Amino acid sequence: MSETVQGIPASPGIAIGQALLARWPRLDIPHATVAPDQIGSEVERFRQACQQASLRTRQLRDSVAQRLGSVQAKIFDPQLLMLEDPDLIEGTVTYITDSFLTAERAFSLRVLEFRSQWLDATHARVMDRVADLNDVQLRVLAELIDLPELDLFQNHSGGPMILVAHDLTPSRMVEIDPEQVIGIATDGGTRTAHASILARSLGLPTVVGLGDLSRRVETGQELIVDGLRGRVIIAPTDAERNRYHHREVRVKETEAEVERLAELEPVTRDGIRIGLHANLDLPADAARAVAANADGVGLFRTEFLVVGKTSMPDEEEQLEAFRGVLETMAPRPVTIRTFDLGGDKFPMFLPPITEENPFLGWRGLRIYEMMPELFHHQARAVLRAAALGQIQLLIPMVNSVDDVIRIRAVIDKACDELKREGLEHRVPPLGLMLETPAAIAIVEKLARHADFFSIGTNDLIQYMLAVDRGNAQLLPFFDLYHPALLRYIHDAASAASKLGRPLCVCGEAASDTLGAVLLLGLGIRSLSCAPNAILEQKKLIRALDLESISEVVIGLLEAETGLEIRRRVQEVLGDMVDLTDINSNTSLSHPG
Repeated sequence: MSETVQGIPASPGIAIGQALLARWPRLDIPHATVAPDQIGSEVERFRQACQQASLRTRQLRDSVAQRLGSVQAKIFDPQLLMLEDPDLIEGTVTYITDSFLTAERAFSLRVLEFRSQWLDATHARVMDRVADLNDVQLRVLAELIDLPELDLFQNHSGGPMILVAHDLTPSRMVEIDPEQVIGIATDGGTRTAHASILARSLGLPTVVGLGDLSRRVETGQELIVDGLRGRVIIAPTDAERNRYHHREVRVKETEAEVERLAELEPVTRDGIRIGLHANLDLPADAARAVAANADGVGLFRTEFLVVGKTSMPDEEEQLEAFRGVLETMAPRPVTIRTFDLGGDKFPMFLPPITEENPFLGWRGLRIYEMMPELFHHQARAVLRAAALGQIQLLIPMVNSVDDVIRIRAVIDKACDELKREGLEHRVPPLGLMLETPAAIAIVEKLARHADFFSIGTNDLIQYMLAVDRGNAQLLPFFDLYHPALLRYIHDAASAASKLGRPLCVCGEAASDTLGAVLLLGLGIRSLSCAPNAILEQKKLIRALDLESISEVVIGLLEAETGLEIRRRVQEVLGDMVDLTDINSNTSLSHPG
C-alpha cells in the first residue's frame, strides 16, 4: 500500500525512481590532548587547516559560479566569513592553548557551542547558518584528520535515483551528479534555504520539510517526488505510477513543442485574452520566460540579491541585475517586487530579532521601517532602471493607506536625489500586493494611491485561514477552495475592474490547473506563474469556455465547503480538458 507524505515544494518537476538513503557518518572526535610544548605547533596546524578550508571553499564558489551563476556562488560567502570569524577561530585557539586540546577536538567543541547557541535562537534564518557551519566543520576537519569518504552510489544497483536525506548542506548539493540523481527529498529545509536554491538551479525536483521521511524509507524503495505540489509517494500503486508517468510524458511533450506552443495566444475558446506572465526567482529565469513567450514578468523576486549576503546590496549591483532582465525581456514589461524579507527569508545583515511567529512579525515593508536605507537604495536602483525599459514597482505586505503614503515619500525623496545628481530616472507605476485580509477589505481606498494590484495567494491563504504555509503538517488545511477565500478574491477582482486597476495573481495557485481555472472564474484576467508552467497554462486557457466556467464559479460563492467547490469545478472542466491527473495535481486544497 502506498503512502503520501506532504512536504514543502522547493523545486518543480516530477521524479520517479528508487530511493537512495544518505546517512552521513557521525562525527565522533575523541577527547585528546597535546603536551604543553606542542601547543604552538597544534595552533599552527589548526590555522593551516582553516587556510586550506578557505581555499577549498573559494574553489567551490568559483566552480559553482561557472556552472550555475554568480548568485548561486554567493551562497558560499558566509562560509568564508565563518572561517575568518574571531569567535569561532580564536575561540578554538583558546581551547588549544588553555586546555591543551588537539585542534580537531577544540574546533569540534567550539562548533558544538555555536550550533547550540543558534538552534536556541529558534529563528528561520538559523537553519541556513547551521548548514553552513556543518559544511565549514567538515572542510576543516578534512584537513586535520582522515575523514571517511562517503560514496553514496557504492551499494546502489543503478537506475534513476531519488536522494533522501535528513538535510543537505550547500556543498553536498553541488556534489550531486544530475545524471545519477533525478530528485531530492529531505526531512528539513525551506523553499528559501541555500540547498533549495541550488536544487532549482540544477533543475532537480525537490521536496523539503518532510519530517521523518529518511526514517520511513529504505534504499531501493520506489518513490515519486512531486516538486511542484510538495508531495512524496512511498511505494506508489500502479495507478499512481501511471498517473505521474502520464504527467511526466505530458511535460516532456510540452517541452518538445516549445516553439509551436509559444506562438499560440492564451485566448479562451470564447475569445477572451488572458494575460500570462512569468515569476522570476533569478535573473537567469528571464530567458525561460522569453522562450515560453510570456507577456512579461508579473513578479521579479529580488531576494536573490541578499542570498549569502552579510551586508545590504548596493544600488549599482541592483541596477545591473534589473538592467540584465530588462534587456532579456525587452520590450515586455517587468514587475519588480521590492525585498519581501522576514518570515523564512532573513538575511544575515538584518539585526537579530526574537519572534514567536516571524510570519506575523517583521515582514515586507515593516523591515523598511527597521532599516530605511534598505528600501531607499532599492528605490533609487528601480527608478534608474525604469529609464531603461518598461518597469513596474510592486510593494509587499501592504496593510493600510499609511503604508503606501510612506512608500511614496521614499520614492519622492529618491527621485529628488537622482534629479540633483543628474542621473537619468523615471517614476514607474506603483503596485501593491494584496496578501492580507486587511488589504483586500480596503482595496477601493488603496486604489486611490496605487496604479495596479497583485494577489499573492500563498500569503493570503496563510493570513486568512491562520495556517503557517511553511509548516508541512498544516498543508491539509491550506485550502485555496475555502468559501471565504473565494469571496475575498472575487471582491478584489470586482473592485479592481470597477476602478480600472489592473490585477494579476502571482501566487502558486496561478501555476496550478484547478487553481487557475478557479481564479479565472472569479474574474481574474491575468496570471503570473513559474516559467516552466506557462506553456501548460496556455494549453489550459485555450481549452476553456470562460463564460461557462465563470457562471459555475460565481454560483459557488454560496457553497459551504471547500470540498464541494473543488468537486464542482472538476465536474465543469470535464468536457473541456483532460482531467486524468486533476485529482492529485494540487497542494493548495484539503485532500478531502
